[in-house]
Amino acid sequence: HLLADSARFVDETLNLIPRKSQPYVGASAFAHKGGLHVSALAKNAKAYEHVDPARVGNEQRVLVSELSGRANIWSTLKKAGLVREHEDATDLGQAKWRERSAAILERVKRLENLGYSFEGAEASVHLMLLHASPGYCSPFTVLDYSVTTSDENLDSASRAVAKGGRRTAQRARATVKVRIADGDDEDRLDVAEGSGPVDALAAALVRSLAPTFPFVDSIRLVDYKVRILDPHSATRVEI
Repeated sequence: HLLADSARFVDETLNLIPRKSQPYVGASAFAHKGGLHVSALAKNAKAYEHVDPARVGNEQRVLVSELSGRANIWSTLKKAGLVREHEDATDLGQAKWRERSAAILERVKRLENLGYSFEGAEASVHLMLLHASPGYCSPFTVLDYSVTTSDENLDSASRAVAKGGRRTAQRARATVKVRIADGDDEDRLDVAEGSGPVDALAAALVRSLAPTFPFVDSIRLVDYKVRILDPHSATRVEI
């Protein structure tokens, strides 16, 4: 593990952002994407990996994208612990999971054709697999939400001059209505403010969920990415 630890230490010391494509220690150094590629990898990892990722402090990653095959979904299912080598009476069964993996793969490809991207959204893929699991019940459902933004001046340059060059963040207010699956199907309506629409939505959602799921208070929104799914729709775009 010394190689990966040393690379992280150097990045932190020099205040550098780790490069995903960096050999051996990068997050994408042992990432696999193509369907046939992943299928062969499952049979013999040495055919595509010249060293065991664990020896350098890294790990193997199987990405799910429009280039994926069933092997990608199957590998992700096994990594998530949803498929076991030795089944018991409570298991869904590998044959059934193989059928569902084909449906999940078709859904991924259909969404990616619409502009979605799952290559860097492993948690979204994991949720998709959970939803396909037998007996899965979502702990909560967002019934509806709304966001309003406010600012003192539409002209950012004039706003900066008026404040003596000091820039202030745009304020946003979010309202979220959530139904908690606790047996009583309790509905909660909460409002929160933030420095932008996403920040306000995250704060309102945490406020609704925290009474039942206290651990969400420790979750911090660090970064997010906005994707324009249809660049030809001007201001009517879906993101």
